[in-house]
Amino acid sequence: MQQLRKFDLIVERMAPARVAILVLFHTFIFAACYAFATLTRFDFQLGEAGYSQLFKSALPVVVTVELLFGTLFGFHRGWWRYVGMSDVLKTVLGTTCALAFLLASWYIDPSYTGISRGVLLINWAFVNVSLFGARAVIRIFQDFARQGRRTGSQTRVLIIGAGDAGEALAREIQHRPQLGMKVVGFVDDKAAKWNSQIRGIGICGPISEIAGIAERLRASEALIAIPSAPGKRIREILHHVAGAALACKTIPGMDQLVTGKVQVTQLRPVNLEDLVRREKIELPGDPVRQLFEGKRVLVTGAGGTIGAELAAQVLDFAPARVFLLERSEYALYECDKRLSRERTDAHSRVSRHLVDIRDANALESLMASTTPHIVLHAAAHKHVPLGEENAMEYVRNNTLATRKLAEACERHGVERFVFISTDKAINPTSVMGASKRAAEIALLDLTPYSEMKITAVRFGNVLGSSGSVVPLFLEQIAAGGPVTVTHPEVTRYFLRTSEAISLVLQAATLGEGGRVFMLDMGEPVRIAELARDLIELSNHTVEEIPIVFTGLRPGEKLFEEIRLAGESIHSTVHPQIVITEAPQPSPEAIRKWLADAEKAEYSAREAIAALKELVPEYTPESEQPHSRYQDQPPTGRPEKLRLVIS
Repeated sequence: MQQLRKFDLIVERMAPARVAILVLFHTFIFAACYAFATLTRFDFQLGEAGYSQLFKSALPVVVTVELLFGTLFGFHRGWWRYVGMSDVLKTVLGTTCALAFLLASWYIDPSYTGISRGVLLINWAFVNVSLFGARAVIRIFQDFARQGRRTGSQTRVLIIGAGDAGEALAREIQHRPQLGMKVVGFVDDKAAKWNSQIRGIGICGPISEIAGIAERLRASEALIAIPSAPGKRIREILHHVAGAALACKTIPGMDQLVTGKVQVTQLRPVNLEDLVRREKIELPGDPVRQLFEGKRVLVTGAGGTIGAELAAQVLDFAPARVFLLERSEYALYECDKRLSRERTDAHSRVSRHLVDIRDANALESLMASTTPHIVLHAAAHKHVPLGEENAMEYVRNNTLATRKLAEACERHGVERFVFISTDKAINPTSVMGASKRAAEIALLDLTPYSEMKITAVRFGNVLGSSGSVVPLFLEQIAAGGPVTVTHPEVTRYFLRTSEAISLVLQAATLGEGGRVFMLDMGEPVRIAELARDLIELSNHTVEEIPIVFTGLRPGEKLFEEIRLAGESIHSTVHPQIVITEAPQPSPEAIRKWLADAEKAEYSAREAIAALKELVPEYTPESEQPHSRYQDQPPTGRPEKLRLVIS
């Protein structure tokens, strides 16, 4: 280590003379190689064969030409301690061009300096070997010096994935002894790679045998280096790693790598979002940027998980202004803090407004002063059991306020209104789902009479959102358990927040309004398995933190459905977004219902009855057959969205 520091200090002090030294070094190499090539070609008998004078006259020409091409191709500019394939290719190309120039000179005038073609070819090989060798010696010295830096115990790690990402990760670990790691092997499911090596490290076998491999190699940690792996595959790998009692980290997923904000060698703990990640699909032509660039955008419910992510992603598309609307002071403060932390220009492009969307006067004043082009409506009550006890509040906030907001937007010239709905609006069994479905109906009723493009986007649970099951599980794990799950067979669709919002924004670019879009939410996840994954991610076992089943809560389904009875589904240009066409009540019935609900002071029972009147597919808990969800859980998996597209 001290030797390496001394070497670095010497190099630093010699930096001003570095180029001159490298030119002298290359001059020596070119001259020595040409001399040795000439001796080799003529069996070390220059004097007897009369070639001594020819060698003397050709030497300065050859060395000068090679120096010129070496300068042209930057032989003296590279740092040899970091030599790689690009340096090798550059060296070969430079020496080959010099050879071609000299051979061309010979064919133009064979008597020119008496250069021998055979000597030139041998010289080309010697020069390349010498230049490669010199660079390799420096690189080897550097690697040995790095090994000397390694002090104390090192964590012996296995890399899962013997591809480009795995090789890059192994190289980074070898070059950074301060990480305190030593790669002792790769594991990969491709049998063709087994018993081969990457950077001198063996590929030991399939991922399913990682427990035995780790025991044999005395590894204590696994690093997942498969950025393209979907969530389902990550969950499988995690279970193998947990069975081997290994600590686990991962590199970012491909959707994060393509943004350029993270690197393939950035290790972090496996998190829940890794377990549901999917390939990111973008529409050609960047239509989302075209929609938002230079526009004034209003985001309601900006303090919530969905609203905050909407604001963050919209800011990526250079809007003229983003207006954050939120009724919770603390939530609005947290959203503003996040945006300021992630974007230096947030304060100059973002306005914050403490407004309740049910306050008609405040809302009207805000719309008049901001005149947004696009409104993204995420404000809503979302907690299912609370909705059963506060039905009228959910009707006011989720349904009536949404209709009034859309009407205000229409009056003030808003071009596009995007409503964030939910998969719980499909054949709803809860007040929350029914109030969202009623809001869809109320919005679609406006579309025939409005120039404003109105769309609704349904999707499932967002990981980590406020009120979702994930933060609850994490709290329970932190407290030592138990983790409470309602039913062993309950399943839900999950999307990562960033993925859900990206799809929402892409859905906003589709169609001319009057559409309800549904996001393809991938595979349903069994909540009991999700709880187990979270326990394992927290470095515990289900024996240490048990899972307890408590029974379904009011308004909850055993599984989420993906379409209404009588509802047709059509594909769009985006493979993960479809259009749903649900039956719509008559305009007269809708407007009468809205007028009655606006004037009424319903009890919870009356509000539920009113919702059932507008949303006939709504089946309140009191009307559900008990066995439907509790005693006779479905034996098959919920159908996938992409299987029912017509």
